Amino acid sequence: MEAVARGIQRLVDIALGVEPVELLIQIASTALLIIVVKFFFWDKVTAFLDARRESINNELTEASEKNENAQTMKEEAEQELKEARDSSKEIVEEAKSRSEDIRRNMIAEAKDEASRIKKDARKDLEKERELARNKMRNEIIEIATLLTRKAIHKQISEETYDKLIDEAIKEVRKQ
Repeated sequence: MEAVARGIQRLVDIALGVEPVELLIQIASTALLIIVVKFFFWDKVTAFLDARRESINNELTEASEKNENAQTMKEEAEQELKEARDSSKEIVEEAKSRSEDIRRNMIAEAKDEASRIKKDARKDLEKERELARNKMRNEIIEIATLLTRKAIHKQISEETYDKLIDEAIKEVRKQ
């Protein structure tokens, strides 16, 4: 048996490279350390770890909420940007429409003005024609009067006098 004990001792020495007594002392000191830590420090360590776990969970929850808020704000900003683009597009279309209406109104006003100017020009032309006719009638009357005076002076026949008057009247009617 002694040989077996020495063989086991040798195997343990070779396998562990540690003396069995040292091994037992290390196991005992580790157990003692665990017991001391358990009685004096375990509650504080677990409380610290629980507090740290709680803090990390709170930070993760807070980060998740902030991420959700950021996502919501991003979506709202994108929606507002889309609405702003749509609004600006509507404003541009409205401006185009108003400018087209203004252009049409200006063209209509210009046509009305041109038509009014034409009417005024025609009225002026008619007045000028009427004045020219009146002037011509007055001249014909003067000529007829002059002819009458001459006829009286020369004592022309009544037939010649009537002929001259008829011709003067015809001239006035033509014009």
